[in-house]
Amino acid sequence: MFEGKYYNGRTSKGMPAFIKLEPNHIRVNWQTAEESGSEIWHLSEIHKSEFNDATTVLEYGNYPRQSIAVFEQGFKEALEQQYSGARFLKSKYSAFAKTGITGLVVAGLSLLALAVVLVVWGIPALAEKAAAHFPEEYERALGEKLHDQMMMGQTVDSAKTVALRNYLKALKVESDFPIQVTVVEDDMVNAFAVPGGFIVVHDGILDKMKRHEELAGLLGHEIGHVQMRHSTKALARSLSYYMLASVLFGDLSGIAAVIVDNASTLHNLEYSRSAESDSDKAGLDLLAQNNLNPKGMVWLMQRLQSKQPEFLKFISTHPNTSDRIKEIESQIKQDKYTIKPNPELEAAWAELKK
Repeated sequence: MFEGKYYNGRTSKGMPAFIKLEPNHIRVNWQTAEESGSEIWHLSEIHKSEFNDATTVLEYGNYPRQSIAVFEQGFKEALEQQYSGARFLKSKYSAFAKTGITGLVVAGLSLLALAVVLVVWGIPALAEKAAAHFPEEYERALGEKLHDQMMMGQTVDSAKTVALRNYLKALKVESDFPIQVTVVEDDMVNAFAVPGGFIVVHDGILDKMKRHEELAGLLGHEIGHVQMRHSTKALARSLSYYMLASVLFGDLSGIAAVIVDNASTLHNLEYSRSAESDSDKAGLDLLAQNNLNPKGMVWLMQRLQSKQPEFLKFISTHPNTSDRIKEIESQIKQDKYTIKPNPELEAAWAELKK
């Protein structure tokens, strides 16, 4: 028989108790100044144990959860002798300690590997998944701020912007976002999508184009990035650690601030192979919807494959061009396309190329 404290789970006050270890159960006889009682604890319902040098704690049942605390030396040894092999005696700490140094090292390395996986892949993936569920109005407002930030210090080619917007207006476009295109004066062969429906085109890439179907393919490709939120997801992934800090410190408005402050990264965003493939397909779909020659996508890709230095920047952020051309040509062979002249598009193209 051992002395201890009994807690009935209904009050926080411990009651003096005598604990007796009987063959198939533990008997707890408790007493207060007003009343007394006896509890029988079946071994199968004892589900937690804590042992240290001074105290042994056992818990019993579900709700209300009872417990006893025994302060006498030898109680743990008596439990092990009386109920050898009982489940409640296998404490997690004891099992962990028995693994020895090797087990501790393995466990530590496993936790380290898990942390690395979470940091390197988990956090960016979660940020990208969250970005995919941004409300459209939020993404549009965010894109507008990004676009304004990016236009600072840029020289807008007003005449080409008007002509390009007329060209876009003449196209049949399906998008959840209103599409706004802007042409900037820059020799670099580049074009990129800003979240929320904004597309920026360098006049360097327009100057290299020979056919307006290339332009339609380019617009379809960038609209595909907008529609499938590739830019938003890529930005969230690249800035995921800053975004996580904003969430942890409760500064949710800081997420937008972080993205806007890093607007320059849009110039260098790298999309996944599947994202590029999906946007190439979107370009083909736009050509098909407007009865334009689907070869426009191929011509665009071939032009971007040029070895001239000014193309290198665009190629670096749009990888695997050769493979993409093969995939586009394969898709063209599988589908049937109707090609018709479009005087409105051709007129806007002529104005753009002046």
